[in-house]
Amino acid sequence: MAEVKEHPKVTSEPLYEFHGLEIYGVLKKAKKDGKDRVWIQIRQSNPKKYRVAASLNYARAVDVQFEKDK
Repeated sequence: MAEVKEHPKVTSEPLYEFHGLEIYGVLKKAKKDGKDRVWIQIRQSNPKKYRVAASLNYARAVDVQFEKDK
């Protein structure tokens, strides 16, 4: 994995890097009667090549599209 720049709002471990995008994930266990949660974060370090172009939320999935700036 390439050198990872720390992002101040990311508290999980890096899972994968793909075309300059870093994917982080963490399992947050339920407290008392709550629900377990999986938190996924996608970040990019400088230089920023992509911007979020679309994000679709479904009942069981999320699709995120990044576009390269001109």
